[in-house]
Amino acid sequence: MRLKFTVAAGLLVMLAFGLSMPAPAQEQQPKSEKFGALAYMPHGAGRAMVGGGARVNVDLYVRSYTSDEEAKSLAAALLEGGADALLNRLEKAKAIGKITITGRVGFYDLKLIRSHRTEGGRRIYGVGDRPMGFLEMYTGSPSRDYPFGILQLDLKTNSKGKEEGSGALIYAAKIKVLDGNSIDVETYGVDAIKLMGVRKL
Repeated sequence: MRLKFTVAAGLLVMLAFGLSMPAPAQEQQPKSEKFGALAYMPHGAGRAMVGGGARVNVDLYVRSYTSDEEAKSLAAALLEGGADALLNRLEKAKAIGKITITGRVGFYDLKLIRSHRTEGGRRIYGVGDRPMGFLEMYTGSPSRDYPFGILQLDLKTNSKGKEEGSGALIYAAKIKVLDGNSIDVETYGVDAIKLMGVRKL
């Protein structure tokens, strides 16, 4: 499944880089943030993500946001060296955020996180080198060619001044640069994990 529009366009914005437009500056954010959400697992999500059709509470932590300078550097790595170059940078980077199933130890690290103002709210994007299980690595599963995880949150401010909204997590994705300023995001046969009832904690 390819998500060429919202996610791919947002990925360019998140990276704050475009050959035909000035890089958008990221708004000032708190040093750290925490969000809660109800995740709806798609069929085919697999044991590592609880199982298709399941609903589970998740917590999303943001320790810090990626600076404009670092985002441009990562974007340049992607556009000049391809997805392998971006993956190499992410694998070496420290985690600045994570997603956990509420009450469980396991987590999904995020290495690149950006936030931009939208009409009536803001949009947060996160990218990480996704965790791979032993059997996936040992058997050489085709899923190894989908090494990225991509998070998107769309938030609005309610009448009480609290942020709430929805989002999605693409658990296994492949990123391709098509023509120098266009990005194609392909998922590994699994729909995005829907995040409903997202709220800032």
